[in-house]
Amino acid sequence: MLIYTTAVNTVGRAVNDTDIFDVTRQSWEHYCSRYGIDFYVIDEPLLENTSPHWFRYCIFDLKPGYDKYMYIDTDIMTKWDAPNIFDNCDDEHIHVVHDNSGLRWIWGGIKGYQPMFPDIKLEWNTYFNSGVLVFSKHHEQVIRDFKQFYVNNQHIIEEYRNKLKGFDQTDQTIFNYFLIWHGQTIKMLSGKWNFFHMIRREVLYNKYFLDMGYFWHFNDMDRKTQVNSIQQIWNQIKEKYEN
Repeated sequence: MLIYTTAVNTVGRAVNDTDIFDVTRQSWEHYCSRYGIDFYVIDEPLLENTSPHWFRYCIFDLKPGYDKYMYIDTDIMTKWDAPNIFDNCDDEHIHVVHDNSGLRWIWGGIKGYQPMFPDIKLEWNTYFNSGVLVFSKHHEQVIRDFKQFYVNNQHIIEEYRNKLKGFDQTDQTIFNYFLIWHGQTIKMLSGKWNFFHMIRREVLYNKYFLDMGYFWHFNDMDRKTQVNSIQQIWNQIKEKYEN
């Protein structure tokens, strides 16, 4: 089993992943040690002129041979006593968490990318967040095919992204569409496994999220708030990861 993430500081990129990953990685190293899972960080650019969001789909080029994989965004921290997620996932499906927070952003992306997949119907109530993806060796081909789809259509995808300014779309909506087009089945996990948009849900500052989720996703906030929130929470709970 392998858990991996991307922490790539490409030249000219405004965001420095080490600001948060120096903290969140400690929680994942604890989690992986607890369950005998390997941990890997993609920390170098893999494709030219490409956002690091897309590097997650290069994993079979880098780390083939594992039975099960999980990708996690760098801004996700795992709870100290979270269960082993692989115990809840089969080999047939790609496992994801339904994303229904920020429906304006979601619907705008669905409508915006529809011309790329004219025969595919993507519904908002089956839309998933790509910050946590659990899959197996049986999904190697679909992951490789999606990476190649990006490589073959990089300029077209960038044109669409430029048209969708304000929705900040990268890989997520396209991957939603692609899996339907490819015929790949997904299975929705409990929202506890990707507990995102915590400010919008009003569970961050009161710390309700500590008891509500297993994987805490510090997204949908400005960078300063994100860094400060992660560091402050870690300083309050880090001793729980020492056992």
